[in-house]
Amino acid sequence: MAPDLPTSSPPPTGPEDASVPSNYLYWQQHGDTWTNEYETRKRRRPLYHIQEYMLVEYMMHHAPAKVLEFGCGVGRHLRNLSRVAGLDVYGHDQSATMVAGCRSWADEAWVARHVTVGAPTGPLPYPDGAFDIVYTAEVLVHVRPEDLESILRELLRVCRGHILHLETSPDCAISPTSHDGCWKHDLAVAYARLGRECQVLPRGYDVHTPYRVTVGEPAPRFTWPEPLMAMCRSMEQCLEQGFSELQERLDRSEAARADLESEVAEIQRTCRELRSRIATFEEFIHRVQYLLRPGTGA
Repeated sequence: MAPDLPTSSPPPTGPEDASVPSNYLYWQQHGDTWTNEYETRKRRRPLYHIQEYMLVEYMMHHAPAKVLEFGCGVGRHLRNLSRVAGLDVYGHDQSATMVAGCRSWADEAWVARHVTVGAPTGPLPYPDGAFDIVYTAEVLVHVRPEDLESILRELLRVCRGHILHLETSPDCAISPTSHDGCWKHDLAVAYARLGRECQVLPRGYDVHTPYRVTVGEPAPRFTWPEPLMAMCRSMEQCLEQGFSELQERLDRSEAARADLESEVAEIQRTCRELRSRIATFEEFIHRVQYLLRPGTGA
């Protein structure tokens, strides 16, 4: 056990705490739905696979290393990275309900040893310079602008090597109201205010851009080759287009099926009316035949 890391998680800020802004409360209250949500999205959106591939490849080139994921959530990246030889991986998140998702792939002892839960903002429960690499993946978009600088300061404090972000691309539109609040940050400007240079790296899919900040040693020794990232972006676009075309065909099929069901229902209604009229006509014929029979007094 490494002596410079906590062995238990501090109690999370509860959803009943009215002082916690609603965007952070969303993840505390709804985190238990996101294990399945990610699995559903991965069947439809190639970006999630490319993102996981990029992180594994990046960390493999920096092993051995002690790594922290800030905003680890259900641990889909921790799961992959924990299988890489030479990596000692840890996670931190502000949502106990999301961290519970780690127990779907790791035992209780591993989670207790490697994952901590804390407040949305404030000091992280790690000593100065505890990690070679600190990274985030689509996390800072959920951080309020007034909290960004203090969070970046904490990431810098606990990092001795470098920080990697996979965060919202400048040309990517976001919905400000999603999950009770989303914000797009200019990380280069934010780090410049802290006296740090933020490097922009090649991206492998559209919505997130890799940003890197060198803190000290060990320095970064790998960057994704642009030709490979261009291939990943092309793959994403082709698959997205294919999925979109397939969905359009499915939608047309569903519309045609709905129209056909409506026509069948109309035919069935007409048939019921015809059967009712035939039954009435047959009853009338029977009565006429009865009246025309000899001896009926007609």
